[in-house]
Amino acid sequence: MDSKPLPKDYLKLHFIVIILGFTAILGRLTDVSSLGVVFYRTLLAASGMWIVAQFQKKSLKVSWKDALPLLGVGAIMSFHWICFFGSARASTVAVSLVTFSTTSFFTSIIEPIVRKTKISWVEVFLGILVVLGMYFVFTFEGKYIVGILIGLVGALLATVFSVINAQFAQKYDAQIVTFYEMVGAFGAMWIYIPIIIFALPNEHFQLMPTNYDWLWVGILGLVCTVYPYIEMMHLLKKISAFTLNLSINMEPIYGIIMAYFIFGESEKMTSGFYIGGALILLSVVLHPFLKKK
Repeated sequence: MDSKPLPKDYLKLHFIVIILGFTAILGRLTDVSSLGVVFYRTLLAASGMWIVAQFQKKSLKVSWKDALPLLGVGAIMSFHWICFFGSARASTVAVSLVTFSTTSFFTSIIEPIVRKTKISWVEVFLGILVVLGMYFVFTFEGKYIVGILIGLVGALLATVFSVINAQFAQKYDAQIVTFYEMVGAFGAMWIYIPIIIFALPNEHFQLMPTNYDWLWVGILGLVCTVYPYIEMMHLLKKISAFTLNLSINMEPIYGIIMAYFIFGESEKMTSGFYIGGALILLSVVLHPFLKKK
């Protein structure tokens, strides 16, 4: 890590989480399928980052040896987004966001393995608390089982790329990492789209945005991707991937509140769902106190 995080770093992190909490809502507002949303999001994000770099007169060139791992992580990232938006479509925004919170549990196991450090039992405990929260969501929202399972796959993929990015953050400039990952994500969509359409012949996939779809996809690709992902790479120089993912567990709280005001009763869940959400929120609150001890 470059240095210890400051209070302003945590404030910036939660501002990023609020922005990310809006992404599932944008994905639900558009009529474009999850495949189309991710395709245009990655295209706009990669283009936006390139334009910013040109404006700053900053070179994004790296060797192929350095570029290939970044492009590969981008491919993982795009499949995570397909799962994330697909989960919201198969269930609700709230279910998708809460399921995504299991990243902290996956990270508590995967990060120590990658970094070759001892497993923190505090982090495992907090991760288990999140899983317990997910148990309540599973139990009381069983009708959304497909959306939950898709969301869990997306959460695992999010853990993988965030842990790897924590390593990249110590070696590469944040803009370079994010640019090549977005390029890799966009390139991977040319492979994922025909495979998924072939695998699900009875499903209808609307890939072309119309009318307001362009506005929602534009905000998603530029505002909700370029800024937060570059800033997260900066923050990973100071904080661990576990701390980042645990803080992102607040994304459901922000997202559910916004979704309820936008979509109304369709986002209203059972009491068990909110018990599960409260346990996930508790893990975020307990983290700094337990780590300090």
